Amino acid sequence: MKLLSLYLLVFNFQLHNASETPNVIGIWTCSDKDCKVEIYKNGNSYEAKLIWARKEIDEKGKPKLDIKNPDPTKRNLPIIGSKTLWNAQYNPATGYFENATAYRNGRYFCGKFKLNNNGSLTIIGYHCNFKFLKFSDTWTRVNTH
Repeated sequence: MKLLSLYLLVFNFQLHNASETPNVIGIWTCSDKDCKVEIYKNGNSYEAKLIWARKEIDEKGKPKLDIKNPDPTKRNLPIIGSKTLWNAQYNPATGYFENATAYRNGRYFCGKFKLNNNGSLTIIGYHCNFKFLKFSDTWTRVNTH
């Protein structure tokens, strides 16, 4: 009976750990180390904002404006500091944060991301209407919150 109780305890612990949401909250850098993104939780979903990008700084050292934004009211806003990802929800069955919408350079993308065993983050994105046109990147954590 003690052995059965031990098995049930171990199984319950493994089941509990499998359903826990991985901690992706924090600051991440892309593989080229030329951008930093902060991932945070907003309600039941995860969002991200761009906090630094080498390509989004002009020759005077100031953040570039989002002139390609489809929303004319946002074209005078700086790209750095803007929300770049929203609606990501963790799916314990796949281990991915799925159904994410991302924005970059005037375009919207769909995608998902996953925390790897080595602590890196695999990002998979695609044009929302053409899922076969995928791109991926691996991000490294800069710090956590």
